[in-house]
Amino acid sequence: MILEVESFVNNWLQELIIQRHYSPHTINSYERDVADFHRFLLLHKGEDISLEILNGLKIMDFRSWFSYRIGRELAARSNARALSAVKSFFNYLARRDLMDLKIIETVRRPKLSQLLPKPLEEEVICRFLHLDFFFDHDVDWITCRDRALFTLLYCTGLRINEALNIKMKDINSEMRICGKGKKDRMIILLPIVLERIKFYVANCPYNLEDGFLFVGLRGKKLHASIVDNRLQKLRLLHNLPDHASAHAFRHSFATHLMRNGADLRSVQELLGHESLSSTQIYTDVDDYSLLQMYKRSHPLEKL
Repeated sequence: MILEVESFVNNWLQELIIQRHYSPHTINSYERDVADFHRFLLLHKGEDISLEILNGLKIMDFRSWFSYRIGRELAARSNARALSAVKSFFNYLARRDLMDLKIIETVRRPKLSQLLPKPLEEEVICRFLHLDFFFDHDVDWITCRDRALFTLLYCTGLRINEALNIKMKDINSEMRICGKGKKDRMIILLPIVLERIKFYVANCPYNLEDGFLFVGLRGKKLHASIVDNRLQKLRLLHNLPDHASAHAFRHSFATHLMRNGADLRSVQELLGHESLSSTQIYTDVDDYSLLQMYKRSHPLEKL
């Protein structure tokens, strides 16, 4: 990639970070996808890539790129994200009058099969949250911490990193959370959540007053990888479903609210979804549960 284009890529990524507030995970993915597109063009065109070459791309060039990715057995969802990354970069260039979007706007996104979220069943999650201990070798305050964290995730629908970024001084029955894309939303802590947080804080050997609420064995901020690792072991120990994860608590929160009569717009606000379409997937989950119940219950299905 010649220096001019490389400079534009770097500036585009900085814009996504500073102005668009994209997450580090998305930035890394977009950077990889555009680098992959560049590597393909080097092979495809046989010369270094300039703005002139980018502007001269045809629909067949993009089709060849998708064929190249499919040949590497990359999934449709990965290819769709890669196209979004390239389109985002091209739009950045177009806003500076450096790119004609006529061709790339005709490139169709790969068709995706919808992946339904997998919630935990209500009785499974309630039984799990009321266990006397999770690991029999843990010190008491670690059990108190995990119980408070898992209860918080299920009762609020927070993403794991949103929960782990909470400071002790912010705890209240009503809290503002800075979520994905730096968007604020209000969450409510039910009495059981406040009670379990209070019990954890009282048993924790570290002073949490001026720091993060959830800490690890050495008193430093607890990381999502530690939580995921513990949940992997808990699945085997307590016979939890294979899809039990920190994010499954969020899915369970939304699904169980919908099943118990919550309206879609309210669930959207509680989850912090920018688009209602992101929340509508939980209506599909509920439809799926209804169909499963129907199949289990119909007399002819039992024959």
